[in-house]
Amino acid sequence: MENLLLKLTRLLKFGTPSERRIAKYLLEHLAELPFETAATLAQRLNLSPMTVGRFIRSLGYQQFSDIRQHLRDPASLQLPQTDIVAPKQPDTPENALSALLLQQVQSIQNVYDLCRQPVWQQTLDAIASSEDVFIVSCCDAFCISDYLHSKLLEQRGNVHHLREKGAGYVALFDGRPENTTLIIVDCGGNPAHVQRLGHEAVKAGYTVVLITGRYYEWGPGSASICLMIPLVPMTDHGSAIQLLSMIEFLACAVTKQLQSENEDRSQRLMELNRVLAF
Repeated sequence: MENLLLKLTRLLKFGTPSERRIAKYLLEHLAELPFETAATLAQRLNLSPMTVGRFIRSLGYQQFSDIRQHLRDPASLQLPQTDIVAPKQPDTPENALSALLLQQVQSIQNVYDLCRQPVWQQTLDAIASSEDVFIVSCCDAFCISDYLHSKLLEQRGNVHHLREKGAGYVALFDGRPENTTLIIVDCGGNPAHVQRLGHEAVKAGYTVVLITGRYYEWGPGSASICLMIPLVPMTDHGSAIQLLSMIEFLACAVTKQLQSENEDRSQRLMELNRVLAF
C-alpha cells in the first residue's frame, strides 16, 4: 500500500496532465477503489481506456483488477508504524493484550484518516439532506446498526431500522429515491441479501451507503458510497472496534453538521428523558 501511494504521489507531481488527473483522483478516492474499473475510471475522468491502461501499467500492474487484488491483502493496507518500533518479545498474555491494544489504536487511527477523505463528507451530506434514512445490517444479532439508528434519531427524524424480515423493505421503496438514503452496515455474516437490496435500491435511484470493515467487489451497481477500511478479518477484535469507531465518528459528525437545526429536537429529547425518568 505504501509503495502504491508513493508511486501515485510521484505521478501527481511529475506525470503528464492525464497521469496527474488519474493519480489525483485515486489518491482522493482510495476508499472507493473497490467500486472502480478501468472503464468507469476512464468515463469518470473523460479519458480513453487506453490512457488509463497505460497509467495502470506504469504503476506495475497489468490491469485494474490487479490493484484491487493488491488491496485485498490485509497486510498491504496496514499503515507503516514509523514512530514506534516494538521489539519482539516472548508470547505472554501481557504481550498479547498489548498487541491487541495497538491493533485497536491503529484501527481508530485509520477511521480518523477516512474522515478526511471526500467520501466521508459525501456520506454526511446524504444523511443530512435526505428526507428519510433507512438502516439495514448483514446480521440483526449484532447491535451496531441499532446503535447507529439510535444516535441518528437523536439528531433528526425519519430514521428507520430495517429488520431482516418484514414490511420495512416495502416502506423503503415507497419513498422518493432522490430524497432517501439507505445505509448498509456490514456487521459480519453473509452479506448476500443486503447486497441484493443495495443493487435494487441503486437501480431505483436511491443513495446507498455501505459501511464495512471487509473488502467486497460489489461494483457500483450495489452501493453509491463506500466507507471501507479492510484491515483485519471480521472475526478479529480489531474489526469490531474499527466498525464501532466508524459509527461513533459518523454520529458525532452528523451532530455537528445538523447542530444549528436540531436544537429544538435536543431540547425535546432532554425533556422526555426527564419526564420518563430515563
